[in-house]
Amino acid sequence: MTAHDDHRRFDDLAAEWDSRPHARERADMIAAAIRDTVPLSPAMRVLEVGGGTGLLSRALVDDIGTAVVTDVSGAMVDVAGEMLADPAYAGWSARRLDIEHDDLPDETFDLVLSQLALHHMGDVPGVIGRLAALLTPGGWAALADLEHDADGGFHRHVHGFSGHHGFSREDLGRWLTAAGLVEVTVGDAGFDVKEVEGEERRFPLLLAAGRRPSP
Repeated sequence: MTAHDDHRRFDDLAAEWDSRPHARERADMIAAAIRDTVPLSPAMRVLEVGGGTGLLSRALVDDIGTAVVTDVSGAMVDVAGEMLADPAYAGWSARRLDIEHDDLPDETFDLVLSQLALHHMGDVPGVIGRLAALLTPGGWAALADLEHDADGGFHRHVHGFSGHHGFSREDLGRWLTAAGLVEVTVGDAGFDVKEVEGEERRFPLLLAAGRRPSP
């Protein structure tokens, strides 16, 4: 599967993304892990990368200030924009961004989030470095993804999947540290549920977090 095919697959899924089984439950579990790890503030300006419809940012609406939800899928961004029209998200926005290849936004953020986006990237350490560059001094990255999935069951239903089958705690921690972040932790962030060959399986999730040093 090429990157273009992957993007088109998410375009096709956008309209019903929020109604998928366990989608909100997963976002809520990751949001809880973020609350336990990152000192959140209503003054925070947030960037969500690979955010789809912004489920994770929206789960944190009472804990943060404004958010910019981004995704490489234009259809996902359109749905996110519709969701963010709710007055509860005043000042929020959605835009298309390919964090791996596009020029970085000319702005910085107090918190950068992602949920299950990194495993779709080619150069994951490089992407983490780009995310770190978007943080204000003292800002945090909180990146949730699959723990290493040895048999590839999570993506077995995706023909020709060419991404990563999750990550080890050691790799995530090393990559955040290499990006210049401090206070790096990698902890549990709940689980996702998929039906694999007729059986429901739980796939553990990790939250890798770190702070950009202040001057």
